[in-house]
Amino acid sequence: MKTLAVAVALALLLAACDTSAAPNPSPSGSQLAAVVVASELVAGPQQRVPIGILDHNTPVTDAAVHVRAFVLQGTTGVMKGEADAPFKGAGLEGAGAYVAHLDLIPAGNWGLEITATRPNGARLSQRLAFNVIAAPVVPGVGQAAPASHSPTIHDVADPATIDSGRPPDDMHQLSIAQALQQHKTTLVVFASPAFCTSRVCGPEVHVIQGLEPAYRNRLTFIHVEIYRDFVPDPSKRQLAQTVVDWRLQTEPWVFLIDANGIIQSRFEGPTASDEVKAAIDQLLR
Repeated sequence: MKTLAVAVALALLLAACDTSAAPNPSPSGSQLAAVVVASELVAGPQQRVPIGILDHNTPVTDAAVHVRAFVLQGTTGVMKGEADAPFKGAGLEGAGAYVAHLDLIPAGNWGLEITATRPNGARLSQRLAFNVIAAPVVPGVGQAAPASHSPTIHDVADPATIDSGRPPDDMHQLSIAQALQQHKTTLVVFASPAFCTSRVCGPEVHVIQGLEPAYRNRLTFIHVEIYRDFVPDPSKRQLAQTVVDWRLQTEPWVFLIDANGIIQSRFEGPTASDEVKAAIDQLLR
């Protein structure tokens, strides 16, 4: 399972998007590069666009980043909007992403012009090409959440068989199907703390755990492990059926689902605690 965390190696990140135009060399000796860290971007207003900034393939968190978005028409681009992209890393233990919110309308071929400046004087000006799709592959906002029978502690003798975190967390009380059937407002986090190819999945689970005490009376929290059959031999692990049901190709993901079973927010990749908290507060209004 790929991970679109900023801490992933650049080669992995580039596999998730189409890039063009090499970054400009920095006079300071730094070699900054930008990448869109999302496997899919969907047409719509104020879409979350997470961006990684790297210096010699090492993620940096101290840049000032600005983004301009263009619809590509042949060899020309029509500017559609621009936004600052502040770094969002609260609770992620050093990881995170620069996040811009942009109107991505219509679907089609798009380009970003990303500028970044670091306190040490390093500068970046880079263009990236990417595709905006009309409808999501992964369940999207406004769609019904798949009623997956994700495993719970009531299905197993040992919670460590359905959660690779050590110790396992307490977010395995209900399955997604049960939460939907009971019309519970629900947060679902898909992450594999032990088998994630970066250090982001564990911190993402910790972000959700940190929010749980304040909201557990109004929100059901469910953690879905990405893999099954990893105990006792991790080399024999397979993708969990719930991950297949939700058509996930990357991790982590966070979904917020209302009492009618409709997805109201979704986040791919490293998502800071303030981003998740704001979405929870909006959902619970």
